[in-house]
Amino acid sequence: MVLMDKNPVELRYKNVGKPRHTKKDVVMFVGFLLLVEGGGALMGILSQPNGVQRPDDDWFDNLVKPWWNPPNWLFGPVWSTLYFMIAVSAFIVYRKIGFHQALPWMVFFVQITLNFAWPLIFFVGHQLLGGFIDIILMLVAIIFNIAVFFPIERSAGLLLLPYAAWVTFASYLNFTLWRL
Repeated sequence: MVLMDKNPVELRYKNVGKPRHTKKDVVMFVGFLLLVEGGGALMGILSQPNGVQRPDDDWFDNLVKPWWNPPNWLFGPVWSTLYFMIAVSAFIVYRKIGFHQALPWMVFFVQITLNFAWPLIFFVGHQLLGGFIDIILMLVAIIFNIAVFFPIERSAGLLLLPYAAWVTFASYLNFTLWRL
């Protein structure tokens, strides 16, 4: 913001030399990244063979899949990107309201818990219907998360739209795998 002094030619800038982000902000951003990216990575590791599954578990490989099933290599980069966007969205809301409003954080933690539960239900538990129920609940929670983040800070809600789109696709894939 530019402030004018008595001399209109001389411009003074507010907050010159002050950091835009405090150390607490950096810690909170790293915390959100660790929670979301780390939690997603942990669930991915636990749901792979040699994780919680038996090393010889080829259950998923033997499922009948639709022709439009994405290749396995695509899921890691997509989820890493989405998790980053989820963490940034949460951080933006944190910067705006802190933890002073319960509803946005309750919704956020419900949807991320449902997200982390899905690979364990689906890949470890081999529960196609259970996974479908979880992912539908997750999708509802994501939509609600967007609805509560958007009025707080528009960009935070918008950052969750690709997540909602991917989970919508994943829900249809999960449903199709269950029905095949």
